[in-house]
Amino acid sequence: MRLPGTALAALTVMCLGIAAPASAQWLRFQTAGIPRLPDGKPDLNAPAPKTADGRPDLSGIWEPDGT
Repeated sequence: MRLPGTALAALTVMCLGIAAPASAQWLRFQTAGIPRLPDGKPDLNAPAPKTADGRPDLSGIWEPDGT
């Protein structure tokens, strides 16, 4: 099945419009307070942050899983 030129153009614009938000995922956003290695990557072997009473600090960015 061949699409007419206007339908093909509309389909192309829709596909590009849907793909555009993928670039807005903040891949290079550096969250403050995370221990980092000299190359800028997060230090995954760093000790967990603690509250004033010595318990693990679980505050931060929490997102639901969407299910």
